[in-house]
Formats: sequence, C-alpha cells, structure tokens
Amino acid sequence: MLLNFEFCNFRSFKDKARLTMKAGSQTTLNEHLIYADKKRILPSAVIYGANASGKSNVILALDCFRDIVLFGNIRPDNLPDLELYPFAHDNDHSPIHFGIDFINMGRHFKYELDIMVEKFIRGMRKIVYESLSLVMKNGSEINLFTRSENDVNISSTTQALSAMHINKSFIENISDKLNANIDGNTLFLTGGFKSIISGEIVDVVTNFFAEKLLIIKDFSTGEAAVEAKNNNHGDVILMWNSLLDVFVKAADFGPQKMFFKQDNRDDNELHLYSCYKRDPNGNVLIPASLMESRGTLKMIDFVMLFQQIFEDGGILVMDEFDNSLHPEIVKGIISLFCDQDINKNGAQLIFTTHNPIFLNNKIFRRDQIVFIEKDTESYRSALYTLADFGSEEVRNDENYLINYFKGKYSSMPYIDFSVLLKKEASGE
Repeated sequence: MLLNFEFCNFRSFKDKARLTMKAGSQTTLNEHLIYADKKRILPSAVIYGANASGKSNVILALDCFRDIVLFGNIRPDNLPDLELYPFAHDNDHSPIHFGIDFINMGRHFKYELDIMVEKFIRGMRKIVYESLSLVMKNGSEINLFTRSENDVNISSTTQALSAMHINKSFIENISDKLNANIDGNTLFLTGGFKSIISGEIVDVVTNFFAEKLLIIKDFSTGEAAVEAKNNNHGDVILMWNSLLDVFVKAADFGPQKMFFKQDNRDDNELHLYSCYKRDPNGNVLIPASLMESRGTLKMIDFVMLFQQIFEDGGILVMDEFDNSLHPEIVKGIISLFCDQDINKNGAQLIFTTHNPIFLNNKIFRRDQIVFIEKDTESYRSALYTLADFGSEEVRNDENYLINYFKGKYSSMPYIDFSVLLKKEASGE
C-alpha cells in the first residue's frame, strides 16, 4: 500500500509536493478506509487541475521514480529524457528529489533518492543522496543505510543490524570496499546493498515497484489482447473468458458476446472478438476493435486489471482514467475500492480527471480530493487537498461541486476563444 509519495524539482513542481494516502482526522466515510498496522489509509484519491496545471506531472514523477528503481541506475540508455525533468523556469541548480513511504509484504519502508542532472543538456548525472529506512509498528524508524555523493553509511544500531541479519564487525570489514566501489549512476539499494548486505530486504522493496505499483499514463483503446506466456493456453482462455462473460453481462454492453481466442496455434496472444448471431447461418466473429465503442474497449482493458489489483493489493495509478467512460461506471469502480468486503487486500486507485461530478461528499472524503494549481508568474505547480482548507472553511456537508465552479478551492481557467474568431474575421 502507498502511504506517501513526495517529489520536488520535477517538471512544473519546484517546491516539495506530497501526495498522501494517509487518512486525516475526518470521521465521515471511515467505513471506506483501509486499516493496516494501526494506520488509517485512503483507498483512492482523485486529482483535479486545469490543463497544463501539472496533474500529469504527478503521475510522471511516480513513473520516473519507479523506472529508476527497476533499472537500478540513471544511465541515459535507460532514461534518455532525465535532463528534461528538472524545473526549468529559474537558474537554480538543485537535485530532483523523490521519496516514497509504503507497506509491502507486511513491512513498512521509506526510500528517498536525490539525483543531480543538467537542464536540457545531457551531461554528468549523479546520485547525490539515497536512504532506506524500516518503519516499525510503533512508528519508530530504523535507518538501514544513507548514501551521499561520495560515501555510504550502513547503520550499526542494534535494531538495524537485527533487521539486516548482519553483525557490526561485518560492516566494519566491508565499509572501505563499499565506499571504494560507489557508482554515481547506480543505486546503492539495488547494487551494493542487495549483493552484500540484504538481498531479501531489497526484494521486498523492488517487488512493490515491479508488482504492486501499476502506472498507466496513456490508457489506449486499441485492440485488446491477453498474453499467454505458457503452453497451457486453454486454462488462460477459460479464465479470461469466464471473467469477461460476467463483466459483459453486468455492464449490459449489448446482445453480442465477447471472448478471447487464439488466431493461430503459435500465437501467444489471445485476441478479443465480438460474436453476433446470424440466424439461420450461425454466428459471425468480428474483431472487437472494429465493432465496439472506445468506452467498451477501455472498460474491458480495465477489467483485465481487476484480478491483479484486488488479489495482490496493488496500486492503480491512471492519468485521465475516466476519459471515454460514463461517470456512473467510474463511480461503480471507485465504490469497489471503498468496499472493504471486496477490497480485502488494500488495493488503491489514484487518478486524474477533469470531470467535477466526483466532487461529491458521498463519494470522496475531503482528504481524497487533490488539487493541482500552477502559479501564472513563477510557473510553479502546487499540490493540496480539500482537507488542507480546514473543517471550518470546508464543511463535510458542503456542495463541493458548486463551490469548485465558484472558484472556492482553486482558480477556474477561462479562455476567451472569441479572440481567435475575431482575428479571423478581421483578416489579421
């Protein structure tokens, strides 16, 4: 489960921004919350903001951080665009900062990373700070290692040594070797710490990024397909078609049936087809991409993610998730994450949207509603929640939707497109 994600000096965010999934003191809709390790955790969050305010940059920051951890380095062949990411509207030369706070496999970790890169010009890249801490159930933090630009320090406290299953003399013997081999492009987490100190701890951390954190920046609605990587295609087909059949009937997409099938025996992909009755000549199979709406295809793509997210307790992060989807369908999906009888493993949903219909105190708590706003003079984006206004400024029974359009929570953009038509009419 994601508890906090923070970042700064990234794209339009100069100052530190924190997306928190820890529930505040609000008591309404407590039945929606996830409870783990005596913590109250939000099952979902919705992010609002005008065009070019920086909503997508929040998703991009998390995705960039995930890529760095999974690659284990910041080399240009893996991350060619890193020089485009620092805040570009001043002359300050400070590092990109990422920090994450999460629970995975019953353990709570905090991991931070600072990276120095040039702006726009590919040059020297280097990791200037890195830290991993284990958070105990009583809230105390045990630092496992801290790495600066030129050296690394493995913690030698009794609790840290116990967590890493090593002794103090071992650290003393390898300290010089670790510092001699520090690489400015390589994470210490997935490098020296994994190979020498504790591969088991690193596996828990990287499993979170690889298996639990699912980020979708562009939810395309092309041809839906399921990959079958083994030879037991029959079981894969049966599993997906059983799930799909239930979903199609529940969503009432029409009288047609839809199912996955192999186009040929050697094909590892199962392609989606629509089946139309053609009495008395039997049925006609047509690729679903030719017959179904964008919304239908997008929903089928989404339902294919359900099994993984709800079974494993993952985090689904999506940019403009509700594009091409009816708001009632989106509300139905949100309700699944809020239903703790269904969401038994702590799955979470984070998405950006322009649709104000979700500004509803029956759907979201104040601390689940996030706003992104960009300053027109400094071009800096800022992140805040509706709960940041305080209970006296925003009551639980207020109409969030109306107040949003009144500009109470954030400035509403207005673009006078008539200027374009006036110029065209005048021949300018």
